[in-house]
Amino acid sequence: MLKNKSIFLFCLLLIMFSIVMVACNKTEDSTSKQQNNENKEEKATRVVKTIHGDIEIPSKPKRIVVDGYLPTLLLLDEKPVGATDSDLENIHIQNLVTGIDSIGENSKEKILELNPDLIISANSENSAFEDFSKIAPTIIIPYETYKDAHEEVTAFGEMLGKEKQAQEWLASFDTKIEEQREKIKKVISANETVSIFGAYNKDFYIYGDGIYRGGQAIYKQLQLTPPEKIKKELIETGDTFKQISFEALNDYAGDYIFLDQSYGGKLDKKNSMWNSMDAVKNDRVFDLDPKRFWPYDPISVLAQSEEIADLLVSKNQEK
Repeated sequence: MLKNKSIFLFCLLLIMFSIVMVACNKTEDSTSKQQNNENKEEKATRVVKTIHGDIEIPSKPKRIVVDGYLPTLLLLDEKPVGATDSDLENIHIQNLVTGIDSIGENSKEKILELNPDLIISANSENSAFEDFSKIAPTIIIPYETYKDAHEEVTAFGEMLGKEKQAQEWLASFDTKIEEQREKIKKVISANETVSIFGAYNKDFYIYGDGIYRGGQAIYKQLQLTPPEKIKKELIETGDTFKQISFEALNDYAGDYIFLDQSYGGKLDKKNSMWNSMDAVKNDRVFDLDPKRFWPYDPISVLAQSEEIADLLVSKNQEK
């Protein structure tokens, strides 16, 4: 009798234990499913820190409108639905812009027609952010936010969840830049200097290693040496351009000069001061094509680096 009772109690305990385990498993399954659902919901959007605070954007935006950063999106395999005319006219990406609609120069009406789920713009005017934000989540990234191609591509990769594509593109970029540096080393010594001059409208400028006139390609990527005054007054101070008088150009002249003449700007090449420069006397002045050297995006910087290297190699092979 006692033995049967013990067996009965053991069976009862076993059944109760089984019921508890099933209940626990169901609770765990339910909790797991809830967590998975929450994770899916979390992944639907991401928060990006901007000059206007934290902005919530789609994790995988489908209809981006962009102003100022079209090439960077394209190199990450993100094709926007709309971009500004100036972006679409970029000579370095003409094989990539098919199917992207023009928004003029940020026409609100055209942007509305495209029904974007994300707007990315370089326009830092408060009115632009206010207007665009009424249409879709808006990220404003002012001009000169990024100091070089690495900063820009990395930041966009993180913003759009395209970190792997960003790393792969930059690895290829670095390899190609190194090839250009090696080409240049064969024809230019480390102590030879390079200047970038500009005649813009009625004014004259010198440029540093920023977004203007191929500065990033020449100084940051190709690592060409600036004259001491350009190094101290622009590169070390972080200034990307400086307006000077025509007569002062000689004080900033390097062994090689790259010259931009835009918006009616003309440099008097018959002037005796100009012709007294060593770069001019040695036929080491290169005219920059504004269409090729005004863009400053990573794709353009790479193309400019290759073009500068080819110009320098070609010039020195003529000797």
